[in-house]
Amino acid sequence: MVFSSPVFLFFFLPLCIITYIAISFLKNIRALNICLLIFSIIFYAYGSFDFLPILFASIIINYYLSCLYSNTSDINIRKKYFIVAIIFNILLLFIYKYLNLFSRVILGDGNGTSIKLPIGISFYTFQVLSYHIDVYRNTVKKSENLIDFALFTMLFPQLIAGPIVRYISISDRLKERTVTLQKFSHGILRFMVGFAKKILLANMLGRVADLSFEGMHTYTLGFFMSLFAIICYAIQIYLDFSAYSDMAIGIGEIFGFDFPENFNLPFLSKSLTEFWRRWHITLSSFFSDYVYKPLGGSKKAIYRTCINIAIVFALSGFWHGANFNFLLWGLYNALFLIIERLIVTKTKFKFENPLFIIYTCLIWIVGMVIFRFENFNDFLIYINGLLNAPVFDASTRQLLQLIFTPYFVLIFIISILYLTPFFDKIYNALSKRYFGFIVIDLVVVTSFAYAIVEMLTTGFNPFIYFRF
Repeated sequence: MVFSSPVFLFFFLPLCIITYIAISFLKNIRALNICLLIFSIIFYAYGSFDFLPILFASIIINYYLSCLYSNTSDINIRKKYFIVAIIFNILLLFIYKYLNLFSRVILGDGNGTSIKLPIGISFYTFQVLSYHIDVYRNTVKKSENLIDFALFTMLFPQLIAGPIVRYISISDRLKERTVTLQKFSHGILRFMVGFAKKILLANMLGRVADLSFEGMHTYTLGFFMSLFAIICYAIQIYLDFSAYSDMAIGIGEIFGFDFPENFNLPFLSKSLTEFWRRWHITLSSFFSDYVYKPLGGSKKAIYRTCINIAIVFALSGFWHGANFNFLLWGLYNALFLIIERLIVTKTKFKFENPLFIIYTCLIWIVGMVIFRFENFNDFLIYINGLLNAPVFDASTRQLLQLIFTPYFVLIFIISILYLTPFFDKIYNALSKRYFGFIVIDLVVVTSFAYAIVEMLTTGFNPFIYFRF
């Protein structure tokens, strides 16, 4: 079940909100947590019922492992059960996400296991790993009961595509939380904005990108169309994922949770290093705190820092998908991050000129070519199109007619503006005026209503990060 589906929008979410509000009159936090846990189970079961027992088993095992090493002062026992917990989660992720790939590589000829990927396993596994590490480090106290830990693990707003929430950030909210009318309404509006961004912007750009990439098998796109297609895809990924994060954060607010922000205008970054501080922030901070810094971070010799960067981004690439193009994409990012680190370290040069935004965007867009094509043959076909002049046959003209309509041009312009602080500035300006919030609410509600119509009338509604 995804947030932009009729089932979620018209049935699941309203029923969950109504039930939650009714139970809130009991003023019992345990009852509210059980309510959200039940709805989270239903949410996950709707799209991945077969893997529900595995998720339940993982929650129970992880909870009691945390009890075993946190309820003793014996250092050896603590360390032993902590290591078991870490290995258990990494092994679970490996079996379901990477065993297919490794078996194909080992057996060759495409033969190997065929294991279906549980929805959201990359996200909830990282959340549980962060929980174990923080509890072991005494950064946060372990969950007081299994229900709270289960809710932390599978709270439905962030269960299948993040943001990656650490236990320390919501532990207090699991014990006590209140929802004000202002926070509730803000959460609803945040959800509406994300929904409209997803349906009206991300889906349109995604449709154009898919049409172009599918069309390259029958005709030559040429340099400009190939470049335009990958630009649409790069912007689609940002709008798609940031829209999901908006909706997740908004739903969290509705129920009294404060989820961390996941994006901060990454396409205004003046270096790739800055870009990764602004893109998928919860994943970047996870790798920084639990991999990069324990490896030594940037405190050791420069060559060791470069190795640490390579390790982190190789892991980041593989986290995105069990295919070698994702590993290559991670190492591609690592290469430019290492180059930037060497330049800054050796020359004291600073990436401050606004023109470096163009450099960052170009590096990212080229990386999207690697990210998009899991099949090497498709990659070569795309590169061939990029290096050739277009052939304006009937198929090409049909594609151009589908793309370059006044409506698409408008959507593309709005999408570009979404990469800048343009709408934030408009919001800040309007919010200072007496009738500003009325205008804001009217625009958001109208966009949301139109997005619902689009959702019901078009069949194209993918979620890119849903499979991660």
